[in-house]
Amino acid sequence: MKCPKCGKAVGDHDAICPSCGAEMFIDTKLAEKLFKKNEEPVPDDEKPRKKFRLGGRFKFDLHNIKLIAIAVLSVLIIVLIVILVIQSISAKGEKYAKKASDFIGADFEIASKKMDFKIKQESGYKGLTAVVDYNYVAESDDDVRIDGVNYPEWAVVFKTDDADRITEVRYCDFKGIKSDIKGVKKEHMVNLDKFNAGTDKATVDKELDMDFYSVSYTKDGEAYIYRYWYENDSGDEQAVVLTVFYDSDGGFKSYTAQPIYHQYM
Repeated sequence: MKCPKCGKAVGDHDAICPSCGAEMFIDTKLAEKLFKKNEEPVPDDEKPRKKFRLGGRFKFDLHNIKLIAIAVLSVLIIVLIVILVIQSISAKGEKYAKKASDFIGADFEIASKKMDFKIKQESGYKGLTAVVDYNYVAESDDDVRIDGVNYPEWAVVFKTDDADRITEVRYCDFKGIKSDIKGVKKEHMVNLDKFNAGTDKATVDKELDMDFYSVSYTKDGEAYIYRYWYENDSGDEQAVVLTVFYDSDGGFKSYTAQPIYHQYM
């Protein structure tokens, strides 16, 4: 601005003209109050919050963004915990079967005393007894209904010889079958002929790209059982039960593919 007395340029915060000494404000105390820098610290709760403008239209409060982020993170943590708990419960039967497989060849009565889960001679589900051959069974407390028949969510079955020695331990995931009775959709029938004997399981698993619903342990190795389906040349959906056999060292041995027809689903 310019001095009203001499017309020389003066600073916006100048109370007195440096050229002629004229006062720029009638009330100099008011001018001093207006242009004096505030050196006193401002409390955090009184400081203006930073806001961000998006596209010149919307403003975002940084404090609110932090609160939203914390809330979202909390929900994700809760969901993760729930998933882990469900997976832990679902994997219980598989863990029991793996532990029981260490006793293959042992007397059942002696081995059962070293297992920390309940084993009985008869399943509480007729559906299980109808589809699986066994001498003893351990099963979940919860059940699933498949095609009008009740099954335990999971079961660990034992087969024994005439001397009551354990010959086979098998884990069955009926909850997995319930989620999709046909199994995984494939473009064509799975062929594992390209794998040589002894190929490691990880390599075969990569080719299969699906989860097993049952695994059998014997003294000769392990057998993993899968379900999948594909459209055959007639355009019909063909379901298949695939069993892959591995030796005691985890090397690939052979496989079988059993087509399933609707009357046997």
